Amino acid sequence: MRQVEAWPPPRFSAPLSADHDSLWRRYEPVFQIAWRQAMGYTLDSAQCALLHAVTELRSDGRLRYRQVLVSMARQNGKTEIAAALGLLVMLWKATAFVVGIASSREQASLVYDRTMQVIRQNPALAGRFSRLTDTRGIRSKTGGRYEIKPAKSAALQGLPIDLGLVDEVHLLPQNLWTDLVNGTGGRDDCFVVGITTAGDEDSQLLKHLYGLAESGEAGDSFGWFIWEAPEARVPEDDETLARYLALASPAVASGRRDVATLIADVRTMPEPDVVRYQLNRFVSASAAFISADKWLAARRPAGVSFPEGRPVFAVDRTPDWGYATVTANVKAGEVTHTEVVASVVNPTMERLLDVCVRLARHSPASYVMDGYGLRDLGVELRKRGLEVRIATQADVINASSLLYAKVVRQQLQHGGDEVLSVQMPRTVRKNVGDAFRISKKDSSVEIDAVMATALGVYGAEVTSDTPTVQIF
Repeated sequence: MRQVEAWPPPRFSAPLSADHDSLWRRYEPVFQIAWRQAMGYTLDSAQCALLHAVTELRSDGRLRYRQVLVSMARQNGKTEIAAALGLLVMLWKATAFVVGIASSREQASLVYDRTMQVIRQNPALAGRFSRLTDTRGIRSKTGGRYEIKPAKSAALQGLPIDLGLVDEVHLLPQNLWTDLVNGTGGRDDCFVVGITTAGDEDSQLLKHLYGLAESGEAGDSFGWFIWEAPEARVPEDDETLARYLALASPAVASGRRDVATLIADVRTMPEPDVVRYQLNRFVSASAAFISADKWLAARRPAGVSFPEGRPVFAVDRTPDWGYATVTANVKAGEVTHTEVVASVVNPTMERLLDVCVRLARHSPASYVMDGYGLRDLGVELRKRGLEVRIATQADVINASSLLYAKVVRQQLQHGGDEVLSVQMPRTVRKNVGDAFRISKKDSSVEIDAVMATALGVYGAEVTSDTPTVQIF
């Protein structure tokens, strides 16, 4: 790999002067001591360089930036950077009001909790804060506070904000950023900082901020620091891939993350996820799920039989009740075996119930179906004393990623069923926040067999069972 420097990033707003002062420079020694006491390590040189740039001071001592965008690949210490910024402003301003928001309270809490941890482990810092709780915010003895707010416009109206910390900008609506900027009230030394990975065409706020960076229309009070690969593709050769990963990730460029390990992981990931989360480039909100060649490579070898074990049966239907598919799934060691055992044309609830009850002679470990389309079937099977898992949207998301991972890791074997050979290459995945799911709406064909396979493989993964009898 040709040498890639961790700093500066491939795209960034240049400083007003090469030797500029910064808020970070004044407090860096204190922070490095506090981080070592709390975490056992110090912030690395690239993180410090970024904090120095983000908190650049003009010649008159005022903060240069009023809005800042930081974009980089995953696993680069974004939580560390945000926590340091929040604490920095609270130490600098006696009555600072720091607000943290994210797409979920849990995500915002990661930054908040890291800040609390640093304060609690350092007696000098802890002595400056009078209240430190998990629910009511961080309070300083001089009147400063750090609070987590829900990602709702009403929660931000009228707040006099000194620092707005926005985590994962690609998941938030544009009006929330505007509310935070308005909360600074045009006052000096107040700013909003967003830290994120890349998004898709639905990431309107992030696209807007990228546009400001590219056009320069926001002037020199808008800062941007963007680590990204030079193009939105996954190179086939490892040397080029290593360079692309380093350009998107200061932790890789600095050697803090092992690039060989990351490459090995990347080679098993869906390409859209690699492009978005590891190369930090925008992707389409939807993409092909599994290619025909990958699916064909997972076909059960000749002479290998479906294994013994109590199967998990999974059922799915098309939205118009034109077709339904039932799959059988058994996990044997690390390999999950799946195949279609019933394909029903113009199904009714009664016919599907009859099929499932007849399959009960194989002593299934459980039945799995999507709660949106077949909840009633699950309820009827439970009435007959059968074990049933009614899948939620979270289950569908987990099932989608598990099926893909099993295929690319050669941990899935299927029976070469024709209906899956037709449906699988035409199945589309849809981004859902930072995850993805198989999408019936976006796929070019009906995908009941694909959905039944995904749910069945997931059911076999999460269902504990002891092998007993041969079922086919």
